[in-house]
Amino acid sequence: MVELKEQQGFIALITVLIISAVALMIGLDVSLFSIGEANMSSKKIQSSQSYYLANLCAEKALRELRKNSAYQGNENLVFPEGQCSILPIEGNWIIKVSADSLNQVRKIKITVGQLDPKITIISWIQVSDF
Repeated sequence: MVELKEQQGFIALITVLIISAVALMIGLDVSLFSIGEANMSSKKIQSSQSYYLANLCAEKALRELRKNSAYQGNENLVFPEGQCSILPIEGNWIIKVSADSLNQVRKIKITVGQLDPKITIISWIQVSDF
């Protein structure tokens, strides 16, 4: 009789240990998934900030080019969210800008057709590299 109770106690203990191990594994999986989602969300926010910084630099370059057709670019702008660079203007008006927000880089290349009487943009594209 005592032996039967010991076996039942042993089976109950093993069952509790197995259930605890499964619950712990499920908890760890959920935690790791949540951390991955948080990292992905953070990267998306940084990438969006970089995109907006690149567009900001592009707009500044266009404004400067409109004021002075001899504008050469070659400027760096620093903001709390990151920084952007207006690379030297190429030819008759190819503008290249690059922005970085916490190592998320976005690059934009703009080809301008004319400046007067108003700016005509031939292309405005995001590129992976220049």
